[in-house]
Amino acid sequence: MQVDRKRIGMDDILGARLVAEGDTQGEPDFNPLRKDFDILSQGQSQVTSIVNGKISQSRQWTLQLAPLREGKLEIPPISVGQDQSQAVAVEVAADDQSASGDAPKPLFLKAEVGAINPYVQQVVDYRVKLYFRQEPQRAVLSEPRAEGATIEQYGEDRGYDEYVDGQLYRVIERRFQVVPQRSGPLRIQGPRLEAMIPDPNRARRDPFADLDEAFGGRLFQSFPQIPGVTHPGRRVVERAQDVEIEVRAQPPGSGTPWLPATSVQLSDEWSPSPPTFRVGEPVTRTLTLTAKGATAAQLPDLDLGNIQGAQVYPDQPKSEDMMAGPEPAAVKTFKVALVPTRAGPLTLPEIRLPWWDTAADTQRVVVAPARTVQVASAPGGVQSPYSPAAPPPQAVPAEPPEPADAPAARPAEPEAAGVPADRQTSAGWWPWLALALGVGWLLTLGWWLWERRGRRAVAGERPRVEPRLAERDSGALRATLQSLKQACLANEPRAARGALIDWARQRWPEDPPAGLEGIAARLGHEAIADCLREIDRVIYAPPGTGWDGAAAWAELEPMLKAAGRPGRTPEDQAIPDLYPQV
Repeated sequence: MQVDRKRIGMDDILGARLVAEGDTQGEPDFNPLRKDFDILSQGQSQVTSIVNGKISQSRQWTLQLAPLREGKLEIPPISVGQDQSQAVAVEVAADDQSASGDAPKPLFLKAEVGAINPYVQQVVDYRVKLYFRQEPQRAVLSEPRAEGATIEQYGEDRGYDEYVDGQLYRVIERRFQVVPQRSGPLRIQGPRLEAMIPDPNRARRDPFADLDEAFGGRLFQSFPQIPGVTHPGRRVVERAQDVEIEVRAQPPGSGTPWLPATSVQLSDEWSPSPPTFRVGEPVTRTLTLTAKGATAAQLPDLDLGNIQGAQVYPDQPKSEDMMAGPEPAAVKTFKVALVPTRAGPLTLPEIRLPWWDTAADTQRVVVAPARTVQVASAPGGVQSPYSPAAPPPQAVPAEPPEPADAPAARPAEPEAAGVPADRQTSAGWWPWLALALGVGWLLTLGWWLWERRGRRAVAGERPRVEPRLAERDSGALRATLQSLKQACLANEPRAARGALIDWARQRWPEDPPAGLEGIAARLGHEAIADCLREIDRVIYAPPGTGWDGAAAWAELEPMLKAAGRPGRTPEDQAIPDLYPQV
């Protein structure tokens, strides 16, 4: 290993070269250099020469190194294949030893932190300030580094003027957010700046002046100036000082989730606003969590609690970092659709989120209070199915008492004169049979008349009668069912929901149900209700949730077709035959 100098300043660049002779295999590992130096650039070349017919090859690697600290540093041995270089010692002088006199520095860096004793996972404001009197050329600023923390730049660079020791400097400020991931000491290594600055000790002769003189004119006088070429400069490397902070652990009893911040707010909005709660109609609730002094990755999910009497369909939360303010801030939005399933009071439980106030160093809680709302019935919703009172049991005519002179009950009579005994006919039971049939017929007629009057009375008491479905309406229903079938087979739940609502409006035009819950209540079948709730769940579920539309259509088709057939009112039905067919 060869170096161009063995004594440099902290703001100087050290050139190093590693040469390997012969056909060397493998690549050198320069990672040991990173202990005391930053590798600014690295190049490689291969040279082949022929001397007296003998071919020789060599490979060389050139490096530009910036020291990380002052004092006596060592470039360790570097291995290439089976060969190894020798260690090289380099002395790095302090900045004030390499400076000329008491002249102010033309360029330097400074690092600042907003908190030196933060909590674990608390966002720490870290700022790097570049001071310069003449604008540097080709300036490159690296990132700060810290083991055990995440560092991310936020916001835009800010420029302003500032006096330092009576000298006016231009300042460029860059901000970072440091989030410690563990408690204990944390050392933040300052970033490094590489730049070209004008060197007053070097001649400023224009390299094109000789060409002008050679051609006897001023051909190149107006040639544009190229920094570092037409005005020779000096390449410098400046580094901000390292900063060490002490990270505190999470306080005992602070609860979970752990959210350190300077301010936390929770807002609650509804759509539509104000909300109207009705069975089967969805209402969207939007909860917005805003935290200052925190990042979006730190914001936890909210526990919405258990809501009885409504189907809950949460959307995927959306989080965002806000970079425009004076300090880091984050917003997380939660959207949830509520579909009431029953009329009456509906209680939305309280939502609580504990957080730690880093400004006051105390625990606080942000709350969305509980509320109870009244859910209205679906428009034109079906009441409980009417069950008419059971008719009284039909009276069964008692068997008439057997006459005393019945053949089976009296002893055999002596034969009549001139007529054999086996040819005598008993005529006593025929009148009783005719009487029993007559009484049964009268009772049947009376029971039919009584039930007919009862049905008419019940029909008059009912608040609502199902509308009669005309033949012309069944055609529109079949067209709507075809649209529903296509939506189901295409696995499009939103289109299926719209087709179902259109079908219900055509089936009950005078009193259409609202939403799928209303349709399920109107049909009155639990299996269909589960199928319709599944459609609502898929619509409001996170994107990518699967739905088997073909299976849903297989369940819906027979029930909807049966409900859509043309029907007849009770008055249109024929009166049953008065005389039963025997």
